[in-house]
Amino acid sequence: MSTRLFKIQTTSLALLLIASACTGDKTVDSGVVCVDPVASVAEVGTITLGATVTLDGSGSEICSKYSESAVYTWAIEQVPAGSAVDESSLSDNKSNSASQTSFIPDMTGDYVWTLQVSDSMADSATEYVVVNVVSGDQPPVANCGENLNGTVNESIDMDGSQSFDPEGATLEYYWSISDTPDCSSLVSDDLYNASGPTPSVVPDCDGIYTVALVVSDSVQYSEPDICYIDVASGNRAPVADAGDGSEYTSCADNPLPLNGWGSYDLDGDDLEYQWSVVSVPEGSAATDASISDPYAADPSFNWDASGSYMLQLQVTDGTFWSAPDVVSFTIGDESENSYPHANAGESIEVNTDADCETASYVWTCGDCPAETFDLDGSSSYDDDGDDLRFTWSESTGTLSFSNPWGPVTEATIEEQAATYGVDSTMSLEVNLEVADCQLSDNDTISVTYTCTGEAP
Repeated sequence: MSTRLFKIQTTSLALLLIASACTGDKTVDSGVVCVDPVASVAEVGTITLGATVTLDGSGSEICSKYSESAVYTWAIEQVPAGSAVDESSLSDNKSNSASQTSFIPDMTGDYVWTLQVSDSMADSATEYVVVNVVSGDQPPVANCGENLNGTVNESIDMDGSQSFDPEGATLEYYWSISDTPDCSSLVSDDLYNASGPTPSVVPDCDGIYTVALVVSDSVQYSEPDICYIDVASGNRAPVADAGDGSEYTSCADNPLPLNGWGSYDLDGDDLEYQWSVVSVPEGSAATDASISDPYAADPSFNWDASGSYMLQLQVTDGTFWSAPDVVSFTIGDESENSYPHANAGESIEVNTDADCETASYVWTCGDCPAETFDLDGSSSYDDDGDDLRFTWSESTGTLSFSNPWGPVTEATIEEQAATYGVDSTMSLEVNLEVADCQLSDNDTISVTYTCTGEAP
């Protein structure tokens, strides 16, 4: 190596070290680069008043070269009103310079501490930690469970077992009846096992009963939680729900699905279903026979003309029939159907090569390998929102498709013969047809394929 070249390299290294220093890196020994320190404080969260709070900055990042001389500086940013806590409250010899220290809060509320870490070259950014201090005992939380349905003179069980105490204390339960129907003479003493999590009551007339639950941890009481019991004096008629109607294009599914699963019985009895046709558009011959199973919760309906159809559902619990619920839907006219729009994507170029070898000045080449690439027609659309059918094709049969009926497919060109030093190129036209139930559209892209024979 010449002396001139060595000088240039030495100058470059010096420039590199200067640039490194400008970016905050510190070269302390040959091959050792230190970055500025980064302060990090472990999360503290919620603390009970009177407990010792540990502030831990030992996870801060400091270059090993300066770790022994690193300085930690803790500072108080915010304390609750009336608190006397400050930096002198820290446990490490009343000093705020330890990587891990602690203090004892004297008031409930939020304490905000900061930490900055310094080495002999740079200071870190300030890191914050919030300590939330709460009273020594938090009140428990009552949960009387779900609202219930019941029947006169039959026992109803309630469930308050989801009540809890934040400190995990054992709970005492206080159930009460806070309101009853005018016809009832029940009072809180009529609750069975009112001091347990799962009491019961036997209603004496129909109507709405209001039950309250309060729990205690032996120190504090919870806020009351209210539940309602809907009591019937006898069997009540069920409620039919025929689902939601809609407007469809002429490409609507046929048959159309019906949905009566939203029907219910207030007493929880099993339901039987009965669908019927109320009205059909002019020109339609649809009748109740057009319903696949009038006694199913979710049959289907065969429509035969454009226009509005109205069907109704009634349900029975074996004793009472519900009021009918009606569902309507409209089938659009074929003359209003819009053409879909095909989009086969961008044209594609495929370039491949084969290894060739010579013997006695004669070149022989292997085949260019099979090539597979993606075709994407997913940008095709229909103005009416109809579902589309996709068909990919290529007239010469050179291309094969992994899924010619999908919006996205893989296309493959099989092995092709190669000639040394020659770019053998062919152009293929790929057609995408998209169709709704009546109309279709086409889009064509070109695939340019080049096979070249080359010396290895």
